[in-house]
Amino acid sequence: MKRRWSIPLTLVLAGAAVGLQAGHWSYERAYGPFVRNGELGRTVTEPRFTVQVEQVVTARTIRVPEGPYGAKPQIIPANGVFVVVIATVAARRSPEFVAAARLDTRYGHYYPTDKLGSSGLLGPPVTTLGFVRLQPGMPRRGCYVFDVPPGALEGARFALSDRDTEEAAFGHYRDDPVRFSAEVHVDLGISAGDAAELTRTAATGYGLPEPS
Repeated sequence: MKRRWSIPLTLVLAGAAVGLQAGHWSYERAYGPFVRNGELGRTVTEPRFTVQVEQVVTARTIRVPEGPYGAKPQIIPANGVFVVVIATVAARRSPEFVAAARLDTRYGHYYPTDKLGSSGLLGPPVTTLGFVRLQPGMPRRGCYVFDVPPGALEGARFALSDRDTEEAAFGHYRDDPVRFSAEVHVDLGISAGDAAELTRTAATGYGLPEPS
């Protein structure tokens, strides 16, 4: 009798173990960011910052103006196509670097390009919003720049986190989410037709808007 019931009981316990394993939260799900979704043109409010993505521009090349100490102007080519996300970002409670930007695509995640160069302690010759320390009550309009394959444009989503470059230095390891941070995901509304048009009309010598 005991033997007859042992097999079904073993199967039930095995099924329960599989269910518990499948239901176990990953580290990122358990401790990762609280996500708020948004759309192009709409302001999304998080506890520490707000963001409104206004426009998406594409470029084959970006013009870097003349820099300090005699640095000459440059034309920077993209490996694929530059995606310039123009947005207005504001800190709500305390000074912030809202610098942890990401472009989520069907090809994977892309982070702000490092192709714009740097002038040492002065930062890059073109200032994107990732280098701006935001002050409460003082919105800043500027851009984040990504270099992606043209095929990655369709369905792309822009992600922005409140991870602070001074308060959460370890958060810059891309596979180590900062616990309980706030993150905004903005659907850029790029359809297949939009992606083709953005690729076809990508600008040459595009001048990035400086934060204003």
